[in-house]
Amino acid sequence: MTRPFYNQRISERRYWDEYWQTMPREKLNEIHFRKIQKMIKFAYDNTDFYRRLYDQAGLRPEDVRTWDDFYQKVPFTDKPDYMKDQELRGGFETRPYAAQALGMEHLLHSLQTSGTTGVPMREVYTRYDESFADVWCVGWWDMGVRPGDSFYFCFTFGPWIAFWAAYWACRRMNCTVYSGAGLSTEDRIRHIQTLRPTVVVGTPTYLLHMLQVAKDMGTDLSGSSVKYLTGAGEPGLNLPATRRILAEGWGVDHICDAYGVGEAGFVGIECGAHPGGTHIFEKHHHAYSADPETGEPVPEGQVGEQIVTSYHRTGQVFIKYRTHDLVERQERFDHGCGWTWAYYPGTVLGRSDFMVTIRGVNVYPTAVESLLSQVAGASHHYELHITRVEGMDRLAVKLEAQEGIAESEFGAIALSAHQIYRTAMGINVEVEVLLTGSLPRYELKSKRFFDHRPKEVRRKLE
Repeated sequence: MTRPFYNQRISERRYWDEYWQTMPREKLNEIHFRKIQKMIKFAYDNTDFYRRLYDQAGLRPEDVRTWDDFYQKVPFTDKPDYMKDQELRGGFETRPYAAQALGMEHLLHSLQTSGTTGVPMREVYTRYDESFADVWCVGWWDMGVRPGDSFYFCFTFGPWIAFWAAYWACRRMNCTVYSGAGLSTEDRIRHIQTLRPTVVVGTPTYLLHMLQVAKDMGTDLSGSSVKYLTGAGEPGLNLPATRRILAEGWGVDHICDAYGVGEAGFVGIECGAHPGGTHIFEKHHHAYSADPETGEPVPEGQVGEQIVTSYHRTGQVFIKYRTHDLVERQERFDHGCGWTWAYYPGTVLGRSDFMVTIRGVNVYPTAVESLLSQVAGASHHYELHITRVEGMDRLAVKLEAQEGIAESEFGAIALSAHQIYRTAMGINVEVEVLLTGSLPRYELKSKRFFDHRPKEVRRKLE
């Protein structure tokens, strides 16, 4: 008989990584600062991007001696900075990735962010960088998953990091992986009934959609083998109403939500003791909250923009990265899980840049407007509408045709816009072309974004 791959006594342990999950705050902060100092020097010595950035700011790595130095002297980075660096690098030559710190011989996975600004950002991961997949292991272990469980992945593996990391985590936990890539929703449901996985992985809207399709098929998923649901990519799993529907429909008691920042990786995971928020994965990230306008740190319990530094990104470096996610950070609390990592109730409360997430893809209203310039016959007047139908979020654009365009050409304009949005953003966008003057005009700030989803689904900062 084959011996188990893991020590059976491990299953009785409460934590996946007790040393890090229960580390006192004072020691965490001490280690954070030492890692930040090393990351700044590593980035300065190995990337043109950070050397240029720090030289312009008059900063040398040895100047960062205190937390105040880090907060006040070290410049922020933002996605447009990386996109500019990527553009400067052009095609695939010696170092094609923005802020690339290691040579091509060290690189293992080449992926990309969703192209929400019109052009995807190329991402790269080394074998060491794979270790950040432990964020999933931490949450799954707390949920009750153990080596020997089996996972069903309800999506096609594309060039996006989210569920590749989940796949890496399954390997680290010695769990079986069943892939539903390329199958229809009906076939995936039949697959689940046949293969009998204990965990299903998917975006919240797709997990809801599967419930509707299963109902149409006359199948009750609450009686399946599935004991756990987990996912990420969009809001939903930590929203009480959505969570309740999923728990009842799938017949599960345990749901685990993860919080990711596309460029910096997964930075947060949900504990089982207190759903509805996530803990920052402080083994691999430092995060703090800042005033979006001034950049000054805000105190614990006050809403601010999350700023992230990643330690696990060695092939591509992210230091003081502006996520534009508005969060309420709590450092000293006790809700029963035993973790000492900072906790964000409600996870992301809003966005400083008005980004929304559709089917796991981040969409910026400004990107919709910029892409309109590529649509022949379209004017700059538009509206963006989000709805939810059968558990799936849908994005629709209403746009006016340019003056003088015949209505007989509206269909061709709509088709052109649909194809451009599909290519640039990776999602299907419904497009309706209107006569010139059909949309309202505003004296002050234009209202272009309309969210028609149920109130409990919408993510707004009140």
